[in-house]
Amino acid sequence: GFCRFQGQGCFVVAGVGEDPPRCYGFGVMVDVRAAQGRPAGRLPVQQARPVGLPGVLRLLAMAYAAALNHMALSFGCLFLVQAFHGGREMKAPSGTQEEDGIHGFLEAVQLLLGTLLIPFSRVMAAAAVPTKTIGLQVLGFWLPALLGFYICTTAMLGHLTLKFRRAVFVLPYISLAVVLLMWQLELSKVLRQMALSEDLAALDKVSKADGHQDVQYAMFKVPYEAFLAVYSDQGCNTTLPSNIDAAAWVECQEDSLEGKVIQFAVANFCRPRPEATTVEVEEFRRRVQACCSQGKRAKILPDMIRPPEEVFCRCRTAIFDLCRFVAKWVMVLWSSMLLAICTVLYFAVEPNLVKMGQVQRIEVVGFLVVGAVLLVGRLTIFADYLSENVGAV
Repeated sequence: GFCRFQGQGCFVVAGVGEDPPRCYGFGVMVDVRAAQGRPAGRLPVQQARPVGLPGVLRLLAMAYAAALNHMALSFGCLFLVQAFHGGREMKAPSGTQEEDGIHGFLEAVQLLLGTLLIPFSRVMAAAAVPTKTIGLQVLGFWLPALLGFYICTTAMLGHLTLKFRRAVFVLPYISLAVVLLMWQLELSKVLRQMALSEDLAALDKVSKADGHQDVQYAMFKVPYEAFLAVYSDQGCNTTLPSNIDAAAWVECQEDSLEGKVIQFAVANFCRPRPEATTVEVEEFRRRVQACCSQGKRAKILPDMIRPPEEVFCRCRTAIFDLCRFVAKWVMVLWSSMLLAICTVLYFAVEPNLVKMGQVQRIEVVGFLVVGAVLLVGRLTIFADYLSENVGAV
């Protein structure tokens, strides 16, 4: 049978041999029986049941996407709170406050833009990053503030996309979220490389020839020189405990933010974890001793290890522990965010998917699900395996 459309929507006639034929679709009235040579009649349209995810699954998917956006919003608010507290601690004199604030803001914009551009173009990223030394005001206030604002904006656009499903919210959200995902991938790669660069045993020959060009050598030397410069400028003295798992005590003559940061980090961070076992504490001690001995052989540390060098090696060992922990879980967070972004995108295009046929709709959703699963598996389960094979080739 046939239906002559007098309303909007797509109609399907079921039961050709029935009298009268039943028409399904979206509209007001349809004209039937004309194709069968009978007098035309006007019948009300039976509305088709909505097509999409089942009710419970749809509710769970919506709740998951909203929860991940809430988590991202909370994470961005933490950066804003950190920027607020850092700004209170770093108040400049009234004569230079406005000028330093403008320069700090511009440097933070360049630094954040260069960092976000690294996955797309290293040339553009290198051109955007400031060449001069980044000040503590930029790292302690402006950079957390801009990063927190970026994350909060992305999360709010995700909530608006779920609620209104309009292109004015979908396009900015996808653009910001993709950049954030790519930045997380680059961060994960850098953390994995850093976690494997702690041991300097292979740098004995390099340090005598072209060790200054080696990344591993620079990752030891540059932080040590920066730490020693701040440590000396602040007039700090260290009292080392006899046990490696006890906190070292640092006193600084200058009452500044740098001195407070050193005191807090050495007392609370540069030590084994409080819940560490005896074996882990001994392993931490061994790595600190290896840091001191390898630093001396590489001609970075002095022949006589002083308390500043001991403190530096403790902090360096704790930083590598943190890098390994973050590198292990950052891809789990990345996979969760990717799934949440795909869920938000599905709900944004759901009204258009409903208008498709069942086969086309299954193909589109299936392609999205299979692609996301393969991408997550490639970047989590098979990341190390594929990297090793590519390097061997």
